Amino acid sequence: MTRKLTIVGGGSAYAPGLLKAFAAEADAFEGFEFVLMDLHERELRIVEALGRRLLDGTGITLRATTDRRDAIAGADFVLTTFRQGGLEARHLDESVPLQFGVIGQETIGPGGFFFAMRTLPVMREIATEMAELAPSAVLINYSNPTQIVAEAITRHTDVTCVAICDQTDDDRSHLAQALGLAPTEIELEGVGLNHATWSTKALIRGEDALAVLQRERDAIHARSDVSNRTKRMVDLALRLQRVPNSYLQYYYAREATVAEAQAATKTRAQIIQAELAGHYAHFAEQAEADTPNLTQGRGGSVFGDFAVRVLRALATGERARLTLNVPNAGRVLPDFDEERVVEVPCTVEGGTITPEPQQGFPHTKRGLLRMLADYQAASADAIWHGDQDHLAEALALNPLVGSLDLADRLLAARPDLTS
Repeated sequence: MTRKLTIVGGGSAYAPGLLKAFAAEADAFEGFEFVLMDLHERELRIVEALGRRLLDGTGITLRATTDRRDAIAGADFVLTTFRQGGLEARHLDESVPLQFGVIGQETIGPGGFFFAMRTLPVMREIATEMAELAPSAVLINYSNPTQIVAEAITRHTDVTCVAICDQTDDDRSHLAQALGLAPTEIELEGVGLNHATWSTKALIRGEDALAVLQRERDAIHARSDVSNRTKRMVDLALRLQRVPNSYLQYYYAREATVAEAQAATKTRAQIIQAELAGHYAHFAEQAEADTPNLTQGRGGSVFGDFAVRVLRALATGERARLTLNVPNAGRVLPDFDEERVVEVPCTVEGGTITPEPQQGFPHTKRGLLRMLADYQAASADAIWHGDQDHLAEALALNPLVGSLDLADRLLAARPDLTS
């Protein structure tokens, strides 16, 4: 019997790398039908043509559609990886908060809240369609802001949801680059909330990572090809004695990150937008090549590889150990209530996900994470229900906002979302 994977956002510049990763693991998906769904038909058809080439001979069939109901009907798995509002809206997410001296970032602070205001109404529609058209399907959410989306889906629907994020793998890659190593030479594992984890295991060539980073700190800072983001991650690790998720710098190095963003001549969204035409030209060219050689696209190999590892485990029943965002059932992370979504290592086997129990955090780490957990849950509730009276109250809970007056002014600056 044919099994079906639907990819919502299947025309994005991330999708070709994802399909390339599936092709490399095709033995696990032989007999599957992959359905790419996207509202941007031109880009969707380019990705479809390239995808057919990448998956040729794998036993996987591929089609594309702009009809989401058709894409979801009968699916076994629905992978969401879309950006509601596109890069134009992301530019506002990033630039508007900076006018108020607050970091503008797509998942952090007001930018993440704005992004959730666009994303959750679509996720509610997808959840409704899944309940009607694919009631046994598993939702694998890869759309940001991951934590708020996962909180909303798990709290307000009966859809089985696994939220995934490759940030730990991405951080490992950047640390490896800073040290002149291969990513496989670093073991990095963390727990907490999405984009707010602290390491529970950090080894570099088998040696304690903190000892290596202490020894190499000056050399890392001297390198012009290492980003300020990675350098700050190293400094935070040494000062706070755990390797942080790189997104934690927006809280612990607030002034530096805001100043850096304000000094930039372009937002990240504008930089990406300028690259997109070249990406799609490359995709179209490779769809016609004798042997497609994908060298451009968004997300790199980390994005696609992680998603495929998760889907392989769920589709085959094979045993795998993966860090996932799942409900805190049984309080596997004791610092949070059971209904919170937490990011923890899980054992996946036979289609069942079992989170691994963790030790609690010291007060110095726990305080910020609890604030973020309450903010994200309140945001998920207010946005999901369209509760205009509580939007500012939820946003004010964000540690980067912390004021109803500021929350009101931030929301007033986005009439495209609130009017």
